[in-house]
Amino acid sequence: MRVSNISKSFDGKSVILNTSFNVIPGEIFGIIGLSGAGKTTLLNLMVGFLELDSGDISYLSRDGKLASIRENPDIVKDIAGFSTQHPSFYPKLTAGENLFHFGSLYGLSGIKLIKRVNSLLSKFGLKDAKNVKASDLSGGMQKRLDIACALVHDPPILFLDEPTADLDPSLRKQFWNLIKQINAKGTTIVLASHFLAEIELLCSRIAVLHNKRIARIGRAEELKQIYSRNFEVFLQTASAVYDDLIRFLKKDERFILDGIEKVGDELKIITPTPEPLLFSLAEFLNKNGQTIDVLHVSRPSIGEVFEELTKV
Repeated sequence: MRVSNISKSFDGKSVILNTSFNVIPGEIFGIIGLSGAGKTTLLNLMVGFLELDSGDISYLSRDGKLASIRENPDIVKDIAGFSTQHPSFYPKLTAGENLFHFGSLYGLSGIKLIKRVNSLLSKFGLKDAKNVKASDLSGGMQKRLDIACALVHDPPILFLDEPTADLDPSLRKQFWNLIKQINAKGTTIVLASHFLAEIELLCSRIAVLHNKRIARIGRAEELKQIYSRNFEVFLQTASAVYDDLIRFLKKDERFILDGIEKVGDELKIITPTPEPLLFSLAEFLNKNGQTIDVLHVSRPSIGEVFEELTKV
């Protein structure tokens, strides 16, 4: 998918401005941004729900040809599925009836439609809910049904807008696995979410939407290397008593200390200069006869990158 210099305004107010990026076939492409940054608007433009003011979006058709959404708006209907933040299914229809309905809208019929519906009911754990009204399903089951409806025509691209927004943490993790399974079958996924941990875990590349444009695109580790000033050092000793060590580190001027706190049995130290810090740790622990049980250094989460890119 190629997004080329697209713009969109509402009542004279620009929401998306001259934005360009590509989505690579087979990847999970994440979009993050502040509340109101335009993530949903961007997705709606990409699937053709909103008309572009300017620019263009091109897709690879099923036969491998590049097709413009302006010249061939029906291309999106054929190759894309969209599960919006709010359910698209009909609450008074059963799970099975919803899938049959959406399948027929995409031109499926007869044995082909029956097989596709039964396959989706099985894959999404909805077999026992086939004859249950959508309104009577749990929140997690409703979300599964909504995504199944978006995939009924077996599109090569799936768009997800805040797919786990209303789910509790345990259900959220189940959906992460579901998204991975869908992607493993070859489906390209474009995912907008405000859960940064979700984006970092799932996405092969991440786009930060800020000030109406994509401010940066990259893999999580690439973005963290560029924008994360600090490292997190986690230390655990046999005694798990750190009062003397904390006092020692706060007085040591060989490194910059941006934060230090005890987290469970570990000591978490935040610094942009991990090498001299590690030297100081070794010096103190050896001098005091303490042994290290755990020691690891990592970059902070994608959250720090997000904060850095959205400062202005």
